[in-house]
Amino acid sequence: MIQFGIFAALLLLVALCLILIPLLLTRELEFKGDDQANIELAKKKLKEVEDDFAAGILNQQQFDQAKRELEVGLYLDLDGKQSAKVSAKSGRWLAIPLLFAVPLVSFSLYTVLGDLRVFDKDALNALSAPPPEASHAAKLEDIKAMVDKLAAKMDKEPNDVEGWMMLSRSYKVLERYQDAANAMRKAYALVGDQPDVLLQMADALAMANGGTLKGEPTALVEKALVLEPGNQMGLWLMGMAYAENDQFQKAVDSWQELLKGYSPEQNGYQEVVKLINQANARLGKPPVQAEAPSVVPGSDVKPASRSVSVKVTLDDSFKDKVNPEDTLFIYAQAATGPKAPLAIVKHQAKDLPIEVTLDDSQAMMPNMTISSVDHIKITARISAAGGATPQSGEPYGMIEVKGDAGTDLKTIVINNSIR
Repeated sequence: MIQFGIFAALLLLVALCLILIPLLLTRELEFKGDDQANIELAKKKLKEVEDDFAAGILNQQQFDQAKRELEVGLYLDLDGKQSAKVSAKSGRWLAIPLLFAVPLVSFSLYTVLGDLRVFDKDALNALSAPPPEASHAAKLEDIKAMVDKLAAKMDKEPNDVEGWMMLSRSYKVLERYQDAANAMRKAYALVGDQPDVLLQMADALAMANGGTLKGEPTALVEKALVLEPGNQMGLWLMGMAYAENDQFQKAVDSWQELLKGYSPEQNGYQEVVKLINQANARLGKPPVQAEAPSVVPGSDVKPASRSVSVKVTLDDSFKDKVNPEDTLFIYAQAATGPKAPLAIVKHQAKDLPIEVTLDDSQAMMPNMTISSVDHIKITARISAAGGATPQSGEPYGMIEVKGDAGTDLKTIVINNSIR
């Protein structure tokens, strides 16, 4: 807006200079009329008459008569005609009205033909801001660029299990489900039958097959539940697989088992109850009555905060591989589902052995806390680079804590390396 005002003022100033300067300059204009032309013409005719007299064409009487006629004609042409001088000062009075009229007329024309939103900061910002579709497209392009970068990194570091799992989750965001399943197969080839890997691969394959769990996805879910019978994601997917095959009683049994891991205050509780009631409706059974949460949604009262105390030690076999200044990360994650830290603290390797308490106050996001998850895993990892993303070769130790088992002091021994 400021730039527009400056340019408009400059253009207006130039226009005023072009109009006013010629008016303000003092000069005299001299008008001589046709006198000089008449004299020159008379001289030319007199020369012709003299040439004719010299050549004998005209006699003395004819010559005198012609000369008198020229003199009389010239006298008549010059009679009463004089040079005139006109002063330019007579138009200077126009400068004052023009000084006000030009800006006024210019602004009036702009209000009719121009766009006054240039003077409105909010409107100008709205006009200059990209439309929501463009903003969303730009964000999507940024995500694609980051995913491509991660894919290139995995080509160079194919043994990074967490990297393959992160790439698979990224492909899901972009709805590239087959690529997500392929990435999980790479992780599976490295770690074998681990419940989380099996379930993530089953979910990606189901999405790639149009949402159906039939076939390989169901087999993967069954294998994961054999390894970890109470796995929440496994029970959820198993119930979906049963419902897809019209085995609604088995679906209800699976979801009833899943419901045991939720409290009425948690978001997933109502979703599981809804699934159970949908299956019961197909069986002709009455709906399940959901328990009332102990905290009224929207109130300022929050459920009791959960905390887990751990003691972290370093195995003797790793002491020579760790520098005192290396970063020590201690963090909790959901045993299944999203891997974002629920609580995290950071120290240095020289602080080992160390006791810490992880609680909801250390959460990275308000809705993802230790209290919101029943089954968690706690990892202690030492990083020479100090990076939040695990790197191959870094020492680590991990334990799992489920339900109320987190009330006692737990011990984590750093005795393994990330592959």
